[in-house]
Amino acid sequence: MKKAILYIPCLLLIFGTVQAVFGTAVAKSSAATYRVNISKDNPRLLKVTAEIAMNDDELYMSRNGAQQFPNRWAKFVRNLRVEDKRLRRLKVIDLGAARWKVEGAAKKVITIRYEVVLDHEKHKWSGGIDGAAFAKDWGVFYTGRSFLIMNGQDREDIKISFDIPAGWKVSGSWSQTKPNGFVADNLNDLSESMFFAGTHEEFSINRGGFELLFALGGKEIVAQKSKFRSLAQGVMDYYIDLMGGIPKSPPGNVFEKSIVIINSDSKMDGEVIGSHINMIFNPAGDEQSKIISKFIFAHEFFHLWNGKTIVAEKTTEDWFKEGVTSYYTLKALHHAGEINDETYFGVLNNLFYQRYSNDKGYGKQSMRDVADGFSKGEHWGLIYGGGLFVGLCQDISIRENTSNKKSLDDLMRSYYRSYSGTSKSYSTADMQASMTKFSGKDQSGFYKDYVYGVLPVPITNCLSKAGLDASIEKGQLKVSARDNASALEKAILGGLLSGNN
Repeated sequence: MKKAILYIPCLLLIFGTVQAVFGTAVAKSSAATYRVNISKDNPRLLKVTAEIAMNDDELYMSRNGAQQFPNRWAKFVRNLRVEDKRLRRLKVIDLGAARWKVEGAAKKVITIRYEVVLDHEKHKWSGGIDGAAFAKDWGVFYTGRSFLIMNGQDREDIKISFDIPAGWKVSGSWSQTKPNGFVADNLNDLSESMFFAGTHEEFSINRGGFELLFALGGKEIVAQKSKFRSLAQGVMDYYIDLMGGIPKSPPGNVFEKSIVIINSDSKMDGEVIGSHINMIFNPAGDEQSKIISKFIFAHEFFHLWNGKTIVAEKTTEDWFKEGVTSYYTLKALHHAGEINDETYFGVLNNLFYQRYSNDKGYGKQSMRDVADGFSKGEHWGLIYGGGLFVGLCQDISIRENTSNKKSLDDLMRSYYRSYSGTSKSYSTADMQASMTKFSGKDQSGFYKDYVYGVLPVPITNCLSKAGLDASIEKGQLKVSARDNASALEKAILGGLLSGNN
Protein backbone atom coordinates (compact mmCIF):
# COMPACT_ATOMS: atom_id res chain seq x y z
CA MET A 1 0.00 0.00 0.00
CA LYS A 2 1.06 3.62 -0.49
CA LYS A 3 2.53 5.97 2.06
CA ALA A 4 0.39 8.43 3.99
CA ILE A 5 -0.88 11.28 1.85
CA LEU A 6 0.64 13.86 4.14
CA TYR A 7 4.04 12.23 3.84
CA ILE A 8 4.14 12.17 0.03
CA PRO A 9 1.16 14.85 0.23
CA CYS A 10 -10.95 6.19 -2.81
CA LEU A 11 -23.87 -11.06 -7.66
CA LEU A 12 -26.09 -10.82 -9.43
CA LEU A 13 -25.26 -7.72 -11.49
CA ILE A 14 -28.58 -7.37 -13.16
CA PHE A 15 -29.01 -4.85 -15.95
CA GLY A 16 -32.48 -4.82 -17.39
CA THR A 17 -33.80 -8.23 -16.51
CA VAL A 18 -37.47 -8.94 -17.16
CA GLN A 19 -37.99 -10.26 -13.66
CA ALA A 20 -36.31 -7.84 -11.24
CA VAL A 21 -34.36 -9.16 -8.28
CA PHE A 22 -35.58 -6.59 -5.79
CA GLY A 23 -39.29 -7.03 -6.34
CA THR A 24 -40.10 -4.75 -9.28
CA ALA A 25 -41.95 -6.44 -12.11
CA VAL A 26 -40.00 -4.99 -15.03
CA ALA A 27 -36.58 -3.33 -15.01
CA LYS A 28 -35.41 -0.70 -17.48
CA SER A 29 -32.73 -1.80 -19.93
CA SER A 30 -30.48 0.90 -18.52
CA ALA A 31 -30.88 -0.31 -14.93
CA ALA A 32 -28.35 -2.47 -13.12
CA THR A 33 -28.12 -4.67 -10.07
CA TYR A 34 -24.96 -6.07 -8.50
CA ARG A 35 -24.95 -9.03 -6.12
CA VAL A 36 -21.69 -9.53 -4.22
CA ASN A 37 -20.92 -12.59 -2.14
CA ILE A 38 -18.36 -12.59 0.68
CA SER A 39 -17.94 -15.82 2.62
CA LYS A 40 -16.79 -16.14 6.23
CA ASP A 41 -14.39 -18.94 5.29
CA ASN A 42 -12.57 -16.85 2.68
CA PRO A 43 -13.42 -13.14 2.94
CA ARG A 44 -10.53 -12.29 0.58
CA LEU A 45 -12.44 -13.86 -2.32
CA LEU A 46 -15.21 -11.69 -3.74
CA LYS A 47 -17.70 -13.60 -5.89
CA VAL A 48 -19.75 -11.62 -8.38
CA THR A 49 -22.62 -12.75 -10.57
CA ALA A 50 -24.03 -10.30 -13.08
CA GLU A 51 -26.87 -10.12 -15.54
CA ILE A 52 -26.45 -7.28 -18.03
CA ALA A 53 -28.63 -5.89 -20.79
CA MET A 54 -25.72 -5.05 -23.07
CA ASN A 55 -25.51 -1.73 -24.91
CA ASP A 56 -22.66 -3.08 -27.02
CA ASP A 57 -20.36 -6.11 -26.98
CA GLU A 58 -17.66 -4.77 -24.62
CA LEU A 59 -17.12 -5.21 -20.90
CA TYR A 60 -14.67 -3.03 -18.99
CA MET A 61 -13.41 -1.95 -15.59
CA SER A 62 -12.60 1.59 -14.47
CA ARG A 63 -9.71 3.36 -16.19
CA ASN A 64 -8.81 5.07 -12.90
CA GLY A 65 -6.04 3.53 -10.83
CA ALA A 66 -3.88 0.38 -11.10
CA GLN A 67 -1.78 1.93 -13.91
CA GLN A 68 1.24 -0.08 -12.76
CA PHE A 69 -0.30 -3.31 -14.09
CA PRO A 70 -0.57 -4.02 -17.85
CA ASN A 71 -4.03 -5.50 -17.30
CA ARG A 72 -5.04 -2.83 -14.79
CA TRP A 73 -7.75 -3.92 -12.32
CA ALA A 74 -8.28 -7.17 -14.23
CA LYS A 75 -5.06 -8.40 -12.60
CA PHE A 76 -7.23 -9.38 -9.63
CA VAL A 77 -10.11 -10.93 -11.64
CA ARG A 78 -10.37 -14.72 -11.93
CA ASN A 79 -12.62 -17.19 -13.74
CA LEU A 80 -14.66 -14.76 -15.84
CA ARG A 81 -17.56 -16.60 -17.47
CA VAL A 82 -20.32 -15.17 -19.70
CA GLU A 83 -23.64 -16.82 -20.66
CA ASP A 84 -26.72 -15.77 -22.59
CA LYS A 85 -30.21 -15.99 -21.09
CA ARG A 86 -30.48 -19.62 -22.26
CA LEU A 87 -27.33 -20.43 -20.26
CA ARG A 88 -25.22 -20.96 -23.38
CA ARG A 89 -21.61 -19.94 -22.82
CA LEU A 90 -20.41 -17.00 -24.93
CA LYS A 91 -16.87 -16.50 -26.20
CA VAL A 92 -14.93 -13.80 -24.37
CA ILE A 93 -11.92 -12.14 -26.01
CA ASP A 94 -9.47 -10.46 -23.64
CA LEU A 95 -8.59 -7.07 -25.13
CA GLY A 96 -6.13 -6.23 -22.36
CA ALA A 97 -6.14 -3.32 -19.92
CA ALA A 98 -9.30 -4.62 -18.17
CA ARG A 99 -11.42 -4.75 -21.35
CA TRP A 100 -13.18 -7.73 -22.91
CA LYS A 101 -15.21 -8.32 -26.05
CA VAL A 102 -18.13 -10.76 -25.79
CA GLU A 103 -19.00 -12.21 -29.20
CA GLY A 104 -22.63 -11.81 -30.14
CA ALA A 105 -23.55 -9.99 -26.92
CA ALA A 106 -24.58 -6.58 -28.26
CA LYS A 107 -28.19 -5.66 -27.34
CA LYS A 108 -28.65 -8.96 -25.51
CA VAL A 109 -29.12 -9.88 -21.88
CA ILE A 110 -26.11 -11.79 -20.58
CA THR A 111 -25.01 -13.24 -17.26
CA ILE A 112 -21.45 -12.83 -16.11
CA ARG A 113 -19.73 -14.56 -13.22
CA TYR A 114 -16.28 -13.78 -11.91
CA GLU A 115 -14.16 -13.62 -8.78
CA VAL A 116 -11.94 -10.88 -7.40
CA VAL A 117 -8.96 -12.00 -5.33
CA LEU A 118 -8.00 -9.58 -2.57
CA ASP A 119 -4.22 -9.66 -2.67
CA HIS A 120 -3.74 -5.99 -3.51
CA GLU A 121 -1.61 -5.55 -0.39
CA LYS A 122 1.13 -7.72 -1.92
CA HIS A 123 1.83 -5.00 -4.50
CA LYS A 124 3.27 -1.50 -4.40
CA TRP A 125 0.80 1.35 -4.94
CA SER A 126 1.51 4.94 -5.88
CA GLY A 127 0.77 7.90 -3.63
CA GLY A 128 -2.44 9.83 -3.93
CA ILE A 129 -5.57 8.24 -5.34
CA ASP A 130 -5.36 4.55 -6.23
CA GLY A 131 -8.28 2.68 -4.66
CA ALA A 132 -6.56 -0.56 -3.69
CA ALA A 133 -8.62 -3.06 -1.68
CA PHE A 134 -7.46 -4.39 1.68
CA ALA A 135 -8.52 -6.75 4.45
CA LYS A 136 -8.59 -6.42 8.23
CA ASP A 137 -9.45 -8.91 10.95
CA TRP A 138 -12.84 -7.20 11.23
CA GLY A 139 -13.70 -6.93 7.52
CA VAL A 140 -12.77 -5.96 3.96
CA PHE A 141 -12.52 -2.70 2.04
CA TYR A 142 -13.14 -2.24 -1.70
CA THR A 143 -13.57 0.64 -4.07
CA GLY A 144 -15.97 0.30 -6.98
CA ARG A 145 -13.14 0.58 -9.46
CA SER A 146 -11.36 -2.39 -7.89
CA PHE A 147 -14.09 -5.00 -8.42
CA LEU A 148 -16.81 -3.89 -10.85
CA ILE A 149 -17.07 -5.04 -14.46
CA MET A 150 -19.39 -2.75 -16.43
CA ASN A 151 -20.91 -2.14 -19.85
CA GLY A 152 -22.16 0.95 -21.64
CA GLN A 153 -22.06 4.59 -20.62
CA ASP A 154 -25.56 5.75 -19.64
CA ARG A 155 -27.02 3.53 -16.95
CA GLU A 156 -29.11 4.76 -14.03
CA ASP A 157 -30.55 3.40 -10.78
CA ILE A 158 -27.98 0.64 -10.46
CA LYS A 159 -28.78 -1.81 -7.68
CA ILE A 160 -26.12 -3.41 -5.48
CA SER A 161 -26.76 -6.07 -2.84
CA PHE A 162 -24.48 -8.15 -0.65
CA ASP A 163 -24.51 -11.68 0.73
CA ILE A 164 -22.26 -11.54 3.78
CA PRO A 165 -21.43 -13.58 6.89
CA ALA A 166 -23.82 -13.51 9.86
CA GLY A 167 -23.03 -10.60 12.18
CA TRP A 168 -21.51 -8.50 9.40
CA LYS A 169 -22.91 -5.36 7.80
CA VAL A 170 -22.02 -3.27 4.76
CA SER A 171 -21.31 0.46 4.87
CA GLY A 172 -21.49 1.74 1.30
CA SER A 173 -21.21 5.11 -0.35
CA TRP A 174 -24.38 4.60 -2.42
CA SER A 175 -27.96 5.35 -1.32
CA GLN A 176 -29.10 2.57 1.00
CA THR A 177 -32.49 1.01 0.22
CA LYS A 178 -32.50 -1.87 2.72
CA PRO A 179 -30.00 -3.75 4.92
CA ASN A 180 -27.01 -4.53 2.70
CA GLY A 181 -28.87 -3.21 -0.35
CA PHE A 182 -27.98 -0.02 -2.24
CA VAL A 183 -28.66 1.99 -5.42
CA ALA A 184 -26.06 3.97 -7.39
CA ASP A 185 -27.30 6.91 -9.45
CA ASN A 186 -25.15 6.18 -12.50
CA LEU A 187 -21.96 4.45 -13.65
CA ASN A 188 -19.73 7.17 -12.22
CA ASP A 189 -21.42 6.85 -8.85
CA LEU A 190 -21.02 3.10 -9.16
CA SER A 191 -17.31 3.02 -9.96
CA GLU A 192 -16.12 6.03 -7.91
CA SER A 193 -17.39 4.46 -4.71
CA MET A 194 -16.21 2.48 -1.73
CA PHE A 195 -17.58 0.09 0.84
CA PHE A 196 -16.52 -1.72 3.99
CA ALA A 197 -18.07 -5.04 4.95
CA GLY A 198 -17.45 -6.44 8.41
CA THR A 199 -18.12 -6.05 12.12
CA HIS A 200 -17.29 -2.32 12.24
CA GLU A 201 -19.49 0.46 13.68
CA GLU A 202 -21.24 3.42 12.03
CA PHE A 203 -22.54 6.90 12.77
CA SER A 204 -23.76 9.68 10.50
CA ILE A 205 -24.10 13.47 10.51
CA ASN A 206 -26.68 15.27 8.37
CA ARG A 207 -26.67 18.90 7.31
CA GLY A 208 -29.11 20.41 4.80
CA GLY A 209 -29.77 17.15 2.96
CA PHE A 210 -26.11 16.13 2.90
CA GLU A 211 -25.11 13.01 4.87
CA LEU A 212 -21.63 12.29 6.16
CA LEU A 213 -21.47 8.59 7.06
CA PHE A 214 -18.62 7.22 9.16
CA ALA A 215 -17.58 3.55 9.25
CA LEU A 216 -15.10 2.81 12.04
CA GLY A 217 -13.06 -0.41 12.12
CA GLY A 218 -10.83 -1.77 14.89
CA LYS A 219 -11.56 -1.62 18.61
CA GLU A 220 -9.14 1.27 19.19
CA ILE A 221 -10.85 3.37 16.53
CA VAL A 222 -14.35 2.40 17.67
CA ALA A 223 -13.43 3.45 21.23
CA GLN A 224 -12.86 6.99 19.89
CA LYS A 225 -16.24 7.27 18.17
CA SER A 226 -17.33 10.30 20.21
CA LYS A 227 -14.07 12.10 19.38
CA PHE A 228 -14.50 11.46 15.67
CA ARG A 229 -18.10 12.68 15.85
CA SER A 230 -17.06 15.88 17.62
CA LEU A 231 -14.25 16.51 15.13
CA ALA A 232 -16.53 15.87 12.15
CA GLN A 233 -19.30 18.14 13.44
CA GLY A 234 -16.91 21.00 14.21
CA VAL A 235 -15.10 20.82 10.87
CA MET A 236 -18.28 20.30 8.84
CA ASP A 237 -20.05 23.27 10.42
CA TYR A 238 -16.99 25.46 9.84
CA TYR A 239 -16.80 24.56 6.16
CA ILE A 240 -20.53 25.02 5.56
CA ASP A 241 -20.45 28.43 7.25
CA LEU A 242 -17.29 29.41 5.37
CA MET A 243 -18.53 28.42 1.93
CA GLY A 244 -22.21 29.24 2.37
CA GLY A 245 -23.63 25.77 1.75
CA ILE A 246 -23.11 22.03 1.45
CA PRO A 247 -20.95 20.53 -1.33
CA LYS A 248 -22.50 20.66 -4.81
CA SER A 249 -20.84 18.75 -7.62
CA PRO A 250 -21.16 19.38 -11.39
CA PRO A 251 -24.34 18.28 -13.21
CA GLY A 252 -24.62 14.54 -13.78
CA ASN A 253 -22.44 13.77 -10.77
CA VAL A 254 -24.65 14.88 -7.90
CA PHE A 255 -23.80 13.57 -4.45
CA GLU A 256 -25.89 13.83 -1.32
CA LYS A 257 -23.82 11.39 0.72
CA SER A 258 -20.15 11.01 1.50
CA ILE A 259 -18.69 8.07 3.38
CA VAL A 260 -15.61 8.25 5.59
CA ILE A 261 -14.07 4.85 6.30
CA ILE A 262 -11.49 4.79 9.11
CA ASN A 263 -9.55 1.70 10.09
CA SER A 264 -6.92 1.04 12.72
CA ASP A 265 -3.35 0.16 11.76
CA SER A 266 0.24 0.81 12.80
CA LYS A 267 0.69 3.21 9.87
CA MET A 268 -1.23 6.19 8.50
CA ASP A 269 -2.80 6.35 5.08
CA GLY A 270 -5.55 8.23 3.31
CA GLU A 271 -7.18 9.01 -0.01
CA VAL A 272 -10.28 10.38 -1.69
CA ILE A 273 -12.20 8.36 -4.26
CA GLY A 274 -14.98 10.32 -5.91
CA SER A 275 -16.57 12.20 -3.01
CA HIS A 276 -15.60 9.59 -0.41
CA ILE A 277 -12.71 9.29 2.04
CA ASN A 278 -10.71 6.26 3.13
CA MET A 279 -8.26 6.61 6.02
CA ILE A 280 -6.06 4.43 8.18
CA PHE A 281 -5.01 5.80 11.57
CA ASN A 282 -2.65 4.65 14.28
CA PRO A 283 -4.67 5.26 17.48
CA ALA A 284 -1.57 4.50 19.58
CA GLY A 285 0.57 7.06 17.78
CA ASP A 286 2.29 10.04 19.40
CA GLU A 287 0.77 13.52 19.60
CA GLN A 288 2.13 14.55 16.21
CA SER A 289 0.59 11.46 14.62
CA LYS A 290 -2.78 12.29 16.16
CA ILE A 291 -2.61 15.84 14.79
CA ILE A 292 -1.70 14.54 11.34
CA SER A 293 -4.60 12.08 11.53
CA LYS A 294 -7.01 14.95 12.20
CA PHE A 295 -5.39 16.91 9.40
CA ILE A 296 -5.84 14.07 6.90
CA PHE A 297 -9.57 13.91 7.57
CA ALA A 298 -10.16 17.68 7.60
CA HIS A 299 -8.04 18.17 4.46
CA GLU A 300 -9.75 15.46 2.43
CA PHE A 301 -13.17 16.56 3.66
CA PHE A 302 -12.64 20.14 2.42
CA HIS A 303 -11.94 18.75 -1.05
CA LEU A 304 -15.69 18.15 -1.32
CA TRP A 305 -15.84 21.93 -1.67
CA ASN A 306 -12.40 22.88 -3.03
CA GLY A 307 -11.90 20.17 -5.62
CA LYS A 308 -15.35 18.66 -6.17
CA THR A 309 -17.58 21.76 -5.98
CA ILE A 310 -15.00 24.31 -7.15
CA VAL A 311 -13.14 22.55 -9.96
CA ALA A 312 -9.80 23.52 -11.49
CA GLU A 313 -9.13 23.51 -15.24
CA LYS A 314 -5.89 21.55 -14.98
CA THR A 315 -3.56 20.00 -12.44
CA THR A 316 -1.37 23.12 -12.71
CA GLU A 317 -3.93 24.68 -10.35
CA ASP A 318 -3.21 22.10 -7.66
CA TRP A 319 -1.27 24.72 -5.73
CA PHE A 320 -4.71 26.18 -4.98
CA LYS A 321 -6.68 22.93 -4.71
CA GLU A 322 -4.15 21.32 -2.37
CA GLY A 323 -2.32 24.27 -0.81
CA VAL A 324 -5.30 26.48 -0.02
CA THR A 325 -7.19 23.41 1.17
CA SER A 326 -4.32 22.81 3.60
CA TYR A 327 -4.59 26.41 4.77
CA TYR A 328 -8.29 26.07 5.48
CA THR A 329 -7.72 22.71 7.11
CA LEU A 330 -5.55 24.39 9.74
CA LYS A 331 -8.14 27.14 10.20
CA ALA A 332 -10.93 24.59 10.59
CA LEU A 333 -9.04 22.56 13.20
CA HIS A 334 -8.19 25.73 15.13
CA HIS A 335 -11.76 27.00 14.91
CA ALA A 336 -13.09 23.65 16.17
CA GLY A 337 -10.69 23.71 19.13
CA GLU A 338 -8.72 20.70 17.88
CA ILE A 339 -5.43 22.63 17.83
CA ASN A 340 -4.20 25.77 19.61
CA ASP A 341 -2.05 28.69 18.41
CA GLU A 342 1.21 26.95 19.31
CA THR A 343 0.27 23.80 17.44
CA TYR A 344 -0.91 25.85 14.44
CA PHE A 345 2.46 27.60 14.16
CA GLY A 346 4.29 24.35 14.83
CA VAL A 347 2.52 22.64 11.92
CA LEU A 348 3.35 25.62 9.67
CA ASN A 349 7.03 24.92 10.31
CA ASN A 350 7.35 21.20 10.98
CA LEU A 351 5.16 19.98 8.17
CA PHE A 352 4.76 22.75 5.60
CA TYR A 353 7.81 24.99 5.72
CA GLN A 354 10.23 22.10 6.13
CA ARG A 355 8.83 20.25 3.14
CA TYR A 356 8.47 23.44 1.11
CA SER A 357 12.02 24.68 1.65
CA ASN A 358 13.51 21.20 1.18
CA ASP A 359 11.56 20.37 -1.97
CA LYS A 360 14.01 19.52 -4.76
CA GLY A 361 12.29 22.10 -6.98
CA TYR A 362 12.51 24.92 -4.40
CA GLY A 363 13.85 28.05 -6.10
CA LYS A 364 14.15 26.16 -9.41
CA GLN A 365 10.63 25.20 -10.49
CA SER A 366 7.25 26.86 -10.08
CA MET A 367 4.50 25.26 -8.01
CA ARG A 368 2.39 25.16 -11.17
CA ASP A 369 4.93 23.45 -13.41
CA VAL A 370 5.54 20.52 -11.07
CA ALA A 371 1.85 19.62 -10.70
CA ASP A 372 1.37 17.30 -13.65
CA GLY A 373 -0.97 14.91 -11.83
CA PHE A 374 1.32 11.87 -11.88
CA SER A 375 4.50 13.18 -10.28
CA LYS A 376 3.10 15.84 -7.97
CA GLY A 377 3.81 13.56 -5.03
CA GLU A 378 7.48 14.18 -5.76
CA HIS A 379 6.88 17.90 -5.12
CA TRP A 380 4.60 17.78 -2.10
CA GLY A 381 6.50 20.69 -0.59
CA LEU A 382 6.01 23.07 -3.51
CA ILE A 383 2.36 22.22 -4.13
CA TYR A 384 0.95 21.67 -0.64
CA GLY A 385 3.41 23.82 1.33
CA GLY A 386 4.01 26.53 -1.28
CA GLY A 387 0.31 26.65 -2.09
CA LEU A 388 -0.55 27.03 1.59
CA PHE A 389 1.84 29.95 1.99
CA VAL A 390 0.48 31.63 -1.15
CA GLY A 391 -3.05 31.31 0.24
CA LEU A 392 -1.93 32.62 3.63
CA CYS A 393 -0.14 35.61 2.09
CA GLN A 394 -3.07 36.42 -0.18
CA ASP A 395 -5.51 36.24 2.73
CA ILE A 396 -3.33 38.63 4.74
CA SER A 397 -3.00 40.95 1.72
CA ILE A 398 -6.76 41.17 1.22
CA ARG A 399 -7.35 41.77 4.92
CA GLU A 400 -4.60 44.42 5.13
CA ASN A 401 -5.79 46.33 2.06
CA THR A 402 -9.45 46.32 3.14
CA SER A 403 -8.91 47.00 6.87
CA ASN A 404 -10.00 43.40 7.50
CA LYS A 405 -13.41 44.00 5.92
CA LYS A 406 -12.72 41.36 3.27
CA SER A 407 -10.63 38.22 3.16
CA LEU A 408 -9.86 35.06 1.25
CA ASP A 409 -13.06 33.72 2.82
CA ASP A 410 -15.04 36.13 0.62
CA LEU A 411 -13.30 34.79 -2.47
CA MET A 412 -14.07 31.20 -1.47
CA ARG A 413 -17.75 32.05 -0.96
CA SER A 414 -17.91 33.87 -4.29
CA TYR A 415 -16.42 30.86 -6.06
CA TYR A 416 -18.91 28.58 -4.31
CA ARG A 417 -21.77 30.75 -5.61
CA SER A 418 -20.30 30.89 -9.13
CA TYR A 419 -19.08 27.33 -9.59
CA SER A 420 -21.21 25.03 -7.41
CA GLY A 421 -23.54 22.80 -9.37
CA THR A 422 -22.04 23.90 -12.70
CA SER A 423 -19.52 22.53 -15.20
CA LYS A 424 -17.38 25.68 -15.04
CA SER A 425 -13.76 25.51 -13.92
CA TYR A 426 -11.15 28.07 -12.86
CA SER A 427 -7.54 28.77 -13.86
CA THR A 428 -4.65 30.47 -12.09
CA ALA A 429 -5.38 33.57 -14.20
CA ASP A 430 -8.94 33.60 -12.81
CA MET A 431 -7.56 33.32 -9.30
CA GLN A 432 -5.15 36.21 -9.87
CA ALA A 433 -7.97 38.42 -11.15
CA SER A 434 -10.15 37.52 -8.17
CA MET A 435 -7.37 38.24 -5.68
CA THR A 436 -6.88 41.64 -7.31
CA LYS A 437 -10.61 42.32 -7.13
CA PHE A 438 -11.02 41.43 -3.46
CA SER A 439 -7.82 43.12 -2.25
CA GLY A 440 -8.23 46.20 -4.41
CA LYS A 441 -4.55 45.90 -5.29
CA ASP A 442 -2.95 44.51 -8.45
CA GLN A 443 -1.63 41.02 -7.71
CA SER A 444 0.07 40.37 -11.06
CA GLY A 445 3.53 40.94 -9.61
CA PHE A 446 2.91 38.51 -6.75
CA TYR A 447 1.69 35.81 -9.12
CA LYS A 448 4.53 36.42 -11.58
CA ASP A 449 7.14 35.96 -8.86
CA TYR A 450 5.70 33.27 -6.60
CA VAL A 451 3.06 31.25 -8.48
CA TYR A 452 4.19 31.31 -12.12
CA GLY A 453 7.74 32.05 -11.02
CA VAL A 454 10.25 30.26 -8.83
CA LEU A 455 10.97 32.85 -6.12
CA PRO A 456 10.34 31.63 -2.55
CA VAL A 457 7.08 32.93 -1.08
CA PRO A 458 7.87 35.87 1.31
CA ILE A 459 6.42 34.07 4.31
CA THR A 460 8.00 36.09 7.13
CA ASN A 461 7.05 39.42 5.53
CA CYS A 462 3.44 38.25 5.18
CA LEU A 463 3.22 36.99 8.76
CA SER A 464 4.63 40.26 10.14
CA LYS A 465 1.51 42.03 8.80
CA ALA A 466 -0.58 39.79 11.07
CA GLY A 467 1.12 40.98 14.24
CA LEU A 468 3.58 38.11 14.35
CA ASP A 469 7.32 37.94 14.85
CA ALA A 470 8.43 35.57 12.11
CA SER A 471 11.92 34.61 11.05
CA ILE A 472 13.90 31.81 9.38
CA GLU A 473 16.59 30.54 11.75
CA LYS A 474 18.79 27.58 10.85
CA GLY A 475 16.23 26.38 8.35
CA GLN A 476 13.32 26.64 10.81
CA LEU A 477 10.29 28.94 10.54
CA LYS A 478 9.97 30.63 13.92
CA VAL A 479 6.62 32.29 14.65
CA SER A 480 5.30 34.02 17.78
CA ALA A 481 2.78 36.73 18.63
CA ARG A 482 4.14 40.29 18.84
CA ASP A 483 3.26 42.19 22.01
CA ASN A 484 2.94 45.60 20.34
CA ALA A 485 0.72 44.50 17.43
CA SER A 486 -1.79 47.07 16.21
CA ALA A 487 -5.55 46.57 16.41
CA LEU A 488 -5.66 45.81 12.67
CA GLU A 489 -2.81 43.34 12.93
CA LYS A 490 -4.57 41.55 15.80
CA ALA A 491 -7.76 41.40 13.77
CA ILE A 492 -5.85 39.97 10.81
CA LEU A 493 -4.26 37.37 13.08
CA GLY A 494 -7.68 36.32 14.33
CA GLY A 495 -8.79 35.77 10.77
CA LEU A 496 -5.57 33.99 9.90
CA LEU A 497 -6.02 31.50 12.72
CA SER A 498 -9.64 30.57 12.28
CA GLY A 499 -12.19 33.37 12.20
CA ASN A 500 -14.21 34.72 9.30
CA ASN A 501 -14.34 38.44 8.66
